[in-house]
Amino acid sequence: MVVLYCALVLLLMTPWAQTHVVYAHRFDISGAKPSGFVHPEDYGLAPGKTINLRLRAPDGTSLGAWFILSEPVYRSLPFPPEHKGGDDALIRRAVSESPTLLFLHGNSGTRALPLRTAIYTSLTSRLSANILALDYRGFGDSEGQPTVPGVAMDARTAWDWLTLQMGAKVKDIVIVGHSLGTAIAGLLSAQLGREGVNVHGVVLLAPFSSVKLLMDQYAILGVPLLKPLAKLPFVPRLLAESITHNFDILSQIPDITAPVFIAHGLDDFDIPHMHADILFNAFIEPYLPSSIDAPTHSTVLLPPDTNSTRLHVDWDTLTAAQAARAIHRERIIERTEVPHFGVLQEFEVSKVATNGDAVGRRIVLLKTQYGGHDVGRVEGVQDVVGRMFKLRP
Repeated sequence: MVVLYCALVLLLMTPWAQTHVVYAHRFDISGAKPSGFVHPEDYGLAPGKTINLRLRAPDGTSLGAWFILSEPVYRSLPFPPEHKGGDDALIRRAVSESPTLLFLHGNSGTRALPLRTAIYTSLTSRLSANILALDYRGFGDSEGQPTVPGVAMDARTAWDWLTLQMGAKVKDIVIVGHSLGTAIAGLLSAQLGREGVNVHGVVLLAPFSSVKLLMDQYAILGVPLLKPLAKLPFVPRLLAESITHNFDILSQIPDITAPVFIAHGLDDFDIPHMHADILFNAFIEPYLPSSIDAPTHSTVLLPPDTNSTRLHVDWDTLTAAQAARAIHRERIIERTEVPHFGVLQEFEVSKVATNGDAVGRRIVLLKTQYGGHDVGRVEGVQDVVGRMFKLRP
């Protein structure tokens, strides 16, 4: 067993294994239909409601995607739908009449995974929004192999296609990421933030804070895989340095300037819901009083007659600072408990828009009682998204 354990850990340290574990892009339990992805109707979507697309990334990689019409736009078409004037004309009309969700899915499967198509159907109906669902490089019928820079480029390609080619307005687009897709949504949102683009909103469903922390907690059948190695000298550092696809949403937070909605199920056994708390806390940290470090171990060991007063002052100062932070946090965060559903925490801060006006920016965390890893399919979660970003008709 020891030999097998060591072999498994060593395998996970190789780039090849990490690529297939992180993205699982070759694992598709639903399988593609004989027609591929050309006819979305083969996957249960309504006739003529979804348009199959080919996008081209700046490095030449060809990407597969679907554009799913909002329910109001689709209902306005004759049945069976006739896209007179071509698909591009219909898409331009759709983005001008309804908001659009740029949907960045999680690992494994494709844009046609049954769970995902069910979410498309729900969101286009409940929120009256269009959806652009992208398969990153290496997924589905997209070319190439996934890397962090590569999938970030793919997300930006989808954004640019919407805004530059189809004429969608920035104020009408919400970036939605699920699981692995939350890291990609973070990369895209941060990039746009650095460019001064005022994204309408960012939705992070079942997110993780960083691959490193997630790897530390990774378990098989409930048994932490890497925890036994944490006590060995230099091993944690070696494992951290071996990470090939180092997604880290925490490092992107300072550049994400859009309103953010985070949702996580308490019963998520794939990604612990504590990651949502970590992200929420990181978003609100700049708005709390400065923290003070606890007295160091070396301070405690100083002779009492030379430093006892200082030590006493240090602990008093620390306690007072922590109390002040707790009081301020409680004051700025509004907490709402919804029976049999979950708990909402939200706060709003002012930011300066490009035109110099002060506008509000909301950060919302929703922890649901149920929903598991697929919290995006929960109707209450969808309703909160609609209310927060004013997507409901």
